[in-house]
Amino acid sequence: MEGGNAWRTLGAVEFVETAARRRAESYRERAAQLSIMADAEPIGSLRTELLELAARYAGLAENIEIPHD
Repeated sequence: MEGGNAWRTLGAVEFVETAARRRAESYRERAAQLSIMADAEPIGSLRTELLELAARYAGLAENIEIPHD
């Protein structure tokens, strides 16, 4: 690659990695919110659904997280 194209590629990779990290953080925040909601939910079946949904969001975050260098 020529010098200019290498920088563009690096910029694109950094953009994608940053977007993935932000999306993972958003999913972790959503999982935490759902867990809090589940803790306050008096109806057992709804509490279970909220906890399962929280676990799914946490799993999504784990699956898309980009390792830090």
